[in-house]
Amino acid sequence: MSSVFTAFMYKLLTMFISFTMLFGAGIPEPGTDDPIKVNENAEMSVVLWGDPQLADYMADRHQYTKNAAIDLSNTEGTFDALVLAGDIAENGKGAEYQLVLDYLSVADDKIDHHISAVGNHDVRLRAYSQVVSTFTEFCNATNDNFADNAKFYKEGKLSYTYEVNGYTFIVLNTDKSVFEESYFSDECLSWFDAELAEATADGKPVFVILHQPLKNTHQVWDSWNSPSDNAGTVGAQSDALQATMEKYDNVFLITGHLHMGFSEEWSIHKTGKNKTGKYEGNEGNVTLINLPGIGPKNADGEYNNSGTGYIMEVYEDRVEFIARDFNLGKYVPDHNATVYFK
Repeated sequence: MSSVFTAFMYKLLTMFISFTMLFGAGIPEPGTDDPIKVNENAEMSVVLWGDPQLADYMADRHQYTKNAAIDLSNTEGTFDALVLAGDIAENGKGAEYQLVLDYLSVADDKIDHHISAVGNHDVRLRAYSQVVSTFTEFCNATNDNFADNAKFYKEGKLSYTYEVNGYTFIVLNTDKSVFEESYFSDECLSWFDAELAEATADGKPVFVILHQPLKNTHQVWDSWNSPSDNAGTVGAQSDALQATMEKYDNVFLITGHLHMGFSEEWSIHKTGKNKTGKYEGNEGNVTLINLPGIGPKNADGEYNNSGTGYIMEVYEDRVEFIARDFNLGKYVPDHNATVYFK
């Protein structure tokens, strides 16, 4: 990341982390007995991570992201993409982003494309113009072809589409700096609708990346413990976003934000579930995937270790989500899921 100040802060940050690791307990690197093997029969293989949330304090988070990257570096084969579903940096600082880049650099030859979203932590303490500058610089630094492949919906805004192996990713990033939720202008919502229509016209799935989940999904009411349906979610525009996605088949919404571990009940499900865990009438049209946090401690779940995420394999008739503990270097097969296309 550019600027003399960022470089200076990065040096201080790395010194702090080194000092903390030297005198702290630390954790071992991931094991190599159960390495990742990219399935060459898949039409697309993608790593899904949420919430690295690296900070210039809370040094315990850093080792999990570092280990996850090391686990990727041990992969047999090459992934088509790595998705980071927001909250990349705890406070949106250039030095924090630089540290993520450094950790990911060990797996440069294992990832063909990087697709990243902003989260509330990347945005909330920064002027929006600064967020745009820092985030786009980070994206351009992750891989040389980002600028050629990413199509931003409007200059000075952050939502964009990105194509990998003929499949479309739509990354929804807030149109202004807000504290906890996201905000999308009418122009952005219209663009989103049009992009979904185009991407699904041939029957292929489309993958929407958005940091915050929709309301009344993934048991967000338990993780946020608030009387407000909007707490812990994308916010007041949740219904509008869901209504737009419900119009189309084979839409997958990938989110983070909740810091909850793997659970058969809430990690992956269709829209339409109510708070009892039952569907209100038929299942909805949208498949919802909520990612555990790579960096922060995951608060709940049947498997809530830090450093966890999914490997997503796309086939002609289905998408397979393969749960992995990237920190330990092992699969978590009890939390795999398969979703078939309509």
